[in-house]
Amino acid sequence: MTTKLTKIARFFAQLEQWRGTYFPERQLFLRSQGRVRFLTIHSYTQIAMASGVLVAVGWGMVTSYAYLSRDHVIEGKNKTISTMSSQYQTLSSDFSALELEVERRAQLLEERQQFLEDIVKTDPVDSVAQPASQSESETPESKMEVDANATAAPTPEQTSSLLDRLFASAPVNAASLTTVDRRVTLLNRLRDMEQRQRSLAALMMEGVQKKLVTVDTILAPTKINADDLIRKISSPGIAIGGPYVPDYSFEGIFEATDGSPFFNLKENSDRLKMVTNALNSYPYGKPADKYYISSRFGSRIDPIKKVRARHYALDLSGWPGEPIKATAPGKVVKSRSIWPYGNMVEIDHGNGFRTRYGHMRKLNVKKNEEVKLGQQIGEMGSTGRVTGTHVHYEVWFDGKVRDPMPFIKAAANVLKIQGRHEKTYE
Repeated sequence: MTTKLTKIARFFAQLEQWRGTYFPERQLFLRSQGRVRFLTIHSYTQIAMASGVLVAVGWGMVTSYAYLSRDHVIEGKNKTISTMSSQYQTLSSDFSALELEVERRAQLLEERQQFLEDIVKTDPVDSVAQPASQSESETPESKMEVDANATAAPTPEQTSSLLDRLFASAPVNAASLTTVDRRVTLLNRLRDMEQRQRSLAALMMEGVQKKLVTVDTILAPTKINADDLIRKISSPGIAIGGPYVPDYSFEGIFEATDGSPFFNLKENSDRLKMVTNALNSYPYGKPADKYYISSRFGSRIDPIKKVRARHYALDLSGWPGEPIKATAPGKVVKSRSIWPYGNMVEIDHGNGFRTRYGHMRKLNVKKNEEVKLGQQIGEMGSTGRVTGTHVHYEVWFDGKVRDPMPFIKAAANVLKIQGRHEKTYE
């Protein structure tokens, strides 16, 4: 305790010595009008004044530093603001670009959807007939039956509901998503829709290809295929025209090649449509109701010379005066007596198809006359180079004569290809 008191006493003694050394009591002499006065300044007053001066100097230094450093702070803040503004502009530009990209992709998807719906609405057939079976156990009637389940195309009503389910998208809870999240979610939904569209296009493509194969199978006995029909209907001499309207572009949406399935579907669908249109000229009727086949197409013994010769027609025998009918609609290009046909009518059915009817005793149509399917064009007779009453029936396609029998046998299936069910004079 004594030691601590001694230290305290020593401290105060040193403090008193420091005060006496640096702030001794000072006197100021003031002389005025011959009189002298003394002004005493105590050490504690001096200490107070010095402290005030030090505080003032310190405050001046602090404020001066703050003033001098203010430009540096403002410059830093300006840089921060400039950086934030640049980031905002970049983000805004990214949002704008994303919106434009979403809009572009949505428009392309809408175009593809419209294309798929158009394919369904304009599908040239509801079902394609299957070719007649070669099984000997089947009857002729069963050979002409159609396996609708194998090749049936969806009806517009069925496909519309399918498209509604396919392209419907679940609502998004916008309140729980940021702007970026909403755009990303929309892009994901567009990508999912695009993949589903491609799947549907692949299924439709498979159906169209099956129909084209079935058409070739049905027409095979006639020595005609889909390519022959398309080449004829697309020949330079065909009269076509109209205003230019750009077709579907099928641009890439998420990948450069993701439009290929739609382009292929368009190509094959157009092929099927052209084939179906060309078959509108197909001579699927029969030239007479009552007849029997007296001579087939191909090699035979000539009825006059009694030697082997070629016969490029089908001879259908019957009673004199039996009505002879046009086997397809068309325009009469010949109607007169022509050796060795006798009284003969030739009809141009369009798309490369023509038919000839010879040896008639009477002609009921004139050149350039338009005729309908089943319209009577003459009467069965025996004019020209013949041995008896019959009609000499020829079928021509693309400038070449064809065997009429396969045309007659395929008539029912051709009608089903066209989605028609008219009387075929079977």
